Amino acid sequence: MFVSGCLRAVGLLLVGVSVLAALPPAAGQQERYRERQVLDPESDEWIAQPPQEQAVPAGPLDEARRLLAEGRPRRAYKLLKRWVKDNPDDERYFEGVYLLGEAEFARGRYYQAYENYEQVVESASGELFDKALRREMDVARAFLAGQKRIVWGFLRLPAYDDGIEILDRIWERVPGTALGEEALKLKADHFFAVGDVDLAQDEYVNLVREYPGGRYLQLAMLRAAEAAEAAFPGIHFDDRALLDAAERYSRVLQMFPGLAEREQVADRIDGIRQLRAEKDLSIARWYQRTGHPEAAEFYYRLVLRDWPQTLAAAEARQGLIALGVELPAEEQQP
Repeated sequence: MFVSGCLRAVGLLLVGVSVLAALPPAAGQQERYRERQVLDPESDEWIAQPPQEQAVPAGPLDEARRLLAEGRPRRAYKLLKRWVKDNPDDERYFEGVYLLGEAEFARGRYYQAYENYEQVVESASGELFDKALRREMDVARAFLAGQKRIVWGFLRLPAYDDGIEILDRIWERVPGTALGEEALKLKADHFFAVGDVDLAQDEYVNLVREYPGGRYLQLAMLRAAEAAEAAFPGIHFDDRALLDAAERYSRVLQMFPGLAEREQVADRIDGIRQLRAEKDLSIARWYQRTGHPEAAEFYYRLVLRDWPQTLAAAEARQGLIALGVELPAEEQQP
């Protein structure tokens, strides 16, 4: 009786095992299996997915790039500083130096960044050379915008002269290129913005001379004229600056009539005529006050001859009348 019961139990167990074996995989198992498959859009069937390649661990330079992209320049700096020190013979060494400059720039240490970029410019070529030189331009732009140079790790000093020197070096390295043109313009714009009109007009004239067909030709010609006009110190001084300004405005009027109309260049030229007439009138008055009527008459007549239809010409007529000079009828009215 006992034996027959045991045999019955074993039989039931075997049946259960066979039934379980026949059952489909559990839902979790089936899902895990399908995660290794992809759906073929043509047959609408699941097919085996090729094994994915294992990701190659990022090297120090790639890791540094990631840190910089994430806005973590301090960590990137520490990593790159150590890597550059330990790998001077690595084929990617100057790439590491460039990235070290990027880390310094992101930390606001602009001159230290420039020193790293300069190493790359002096030793590398191709794309890395171009990128480093453009970043030197960014350093110069930062200095001219008022960013300070950090000295001895804590002292912050104005670096306008450093910015100009960097731009000069860029121009010397790549004259005749778009980057060289940008360097000249940035330097001229800086002098113009700070009111150093003598240097500004020199730089704009240089920009026109070096790039007669460049992107900034119209702007440079106009600014050269404006800077020369602004350099005129007053009617009691030499008017060489006004002569230069009038000549440059006339060239703008001739070459770029649309720009001249927008910038009212014709009115500016007329304004210069009025100033030059006022200067000659002031000389005539000075001679009249100091008891030199002949010289005063000469300059009054000079105003009438060279600057008719100006306010100074009307006053010159009154000056001649005060000297007792009789004017012909045609000279008595403007």
